[in-house]
Amino acid sequence: MIKQSKTCGLWLVPCVVWLASGCGERGYLGPVANSHTAIEIRKALDTFSGSAGEGATAGVASSGTGWGTLRGRFTFDAAPPTMAPYDVTKDLATCTLDGKPPLQQTLLVDSATKGIKNIVVFVRNAPRVHESAGPSKEPIIFDQKECVFVTHVLPLTVGQSLQLKNSDNVGHNTNIRGKKNTFNQTIPAGASVPFTPQKEEALPAPMNCSIHPWMSAYMLPRENGYYAVTAEDGTFEIPHLPAGEDLEIQVWHERGTGPGGGVVLSTPEAKEYKWSKKGRFKVKLEPDKTKEIDLNVPETAFRS
Repeated sequence: MIKQSKTCGLWLVPCVVWLASGCGERGYLGPVANSHTAIEIRKALDTFSGSAGEGATAGVASSGTGWGTLRGRFTFDAAPPTMAPYDVTKDLATCTLDGKPPLQQTLLVDSATKGIKNIVVFVRNAPRVHESAGPSKEPIIFDQKECVFVTHVLPLTVGQSLQLKNSDNVGHNTNIRGKKNTFNQTIPAGASVPFTPQKEEALPAPMNCSIHPWMSAYMLPRENGYYAVTAEDGTFEIPHLPAGEDLEIQVWHERGTGPGGGVVLSTPEAKEYKWSKKGRFKVKLEPDKTKEIDLNVPETAFRS
């Protein structure tokens, strides 16, 4: 048992009642404070709260400095597939061109470069966010024309205004089926309806039209702008990423064989980045430099 010192030393023994009655002889007052431990706890809490630098993400410790760029390309390691036409069953005058229905967009491979379009690449948890990658205030027009969603895969930031537009002369029932963002409303011919995602999605949310069931697209709301969708030649670029940090990157495609559509690779190039069975890889960038990755994707990485 620890007894209180008559000298009332601040760190030797707590003296909880000295203001009222002085430091006389008293009984056990509990554990003795340790100044070294208190300082170490404070340092740990400061690091955890993101005080290491401006723009730190809450709850994610930051250790690097500066910013880098991730650039790459996904190439189909097989003969490019031929897309079949959609099964258009109604409103043929609007939903077909000269009687021909549009082609599906489920796996688009460029015949010249074998680049894979519409692969989504995004950072799962960023320890820091550059001001250029913060939430966007610029509104987006998401159009429906000839019974097809004009943008097949749409990433955006949480809180960004989305105008769901219908350029057709028939109505569409636009249905967003996210885990945290939902929308289900008929948009009359020539009209538009606003929608603003309020929460981040871990994976792209499916979109479809209940009136024309062949119509499909995907929407990915994220807290920051650290995302990209591959172009027709399979290329992508994400600038101003935190340098000197271990970043986990999610790779997704609507026909990916991994959980929720993750693109799973086991090629030698992919093993270098510790590619997981969930379609994720890890990378660390250098300040003011661009990291280039070039990946061959086998046909088996996609569902038939």
